[in-house]
Amino acid sequence: MNQESGGDAAVRPGPGAGIPSSLVTDGFDGILQKLKLLEFGLYGLHQYGRTTPLDVEDLAPFYRLAEEIQADVLTLQARLAPPSEAHPAA
Repeated sequence: MNQESGGDAAVRPGPGAGIPSSLVTDGFDGILQKLKLLEFGLYGLHQYGRTTPLDVEDLAPFYRLAEEIQADVLTLQARLAPPSEAHPAA
C-alpha cells in the first residue's frame, strides 16, 4: 500500500506520528527566504551607509524581520519537538 503525505495528515500530524518532511521543508523554506531578505537588506544598508549617514529609523524594518524569523523558528521548534517534550508528564 502506497502512503503519500497529503490532506490533513501533512498539516497536523496526530500524536506519536512522525513529522512529514514536506511540513519541515515548508517551515525551513519560509525561514530561509526571510533570512535572505535580511542578509540582502543589511548588505544594502551597509552600502548605503558608506555614503550617507544612517538614521535609527532605517533599522526598524530589519528588527521587525528578525522578530518574524525568531517567531518562525520557535513555531518550527515546537512542531518538531517530540510529544514528550511538547506535553511534559505530570
